[in-house]
Amino acid sequence: MRLKIIEHNTIEALREEASQSVDRRYQARLEVIILAMQGVPSKVIQRELPISPKTYYFWVHSYNSGGMQALKEIKTTGRREGNPKYDAAIFLELFERLDVMSEQWSVVKMQKFIKRLHDVEVPYETMRMRVKRAGYAYRSKRVSSM
Repeated sequence: MRLKIIEHNTIEALREEASQSVDRRYQARLEVIILAMQGVPSKVIQRELPISPKTYYFWVHSYNSGGMQALKEIKTTGRREGNPKYDAAIFLELFERLDVMSEQWSVVKMQKFIKRLHDVEVPYETMRMRVKRAGYAYRSKRVSSM
């Protein structure tokens, strides 16, 4: 099944926009629309550029719904929710607690400590990285070979 492209712009206008843009990703999206308007099959476009079928259909749908402006506004990098920011105070409180203890906590135990005190869920890798950067040790999940 072939998607119909709504001709918001002429092929020449799309080429002109692509040549003036410095955003390489936007240029690639415009190129997909140009090729689709010229009748190139979607499988050929996906193979030549290379993009996934999901990406192809998303770009065509975006163009059909909002023209060049919709293609320009597609966010292409980073997590959808963005990188969460954590208050440094919650980690400082954890480190103060670790300073007065003689036992070594696992990252999971540190996560539970912060969750209990501040009701903040810190991902495992984020917690591990923060602890390591602060110069603290943590017990790994691996079984000791002794």
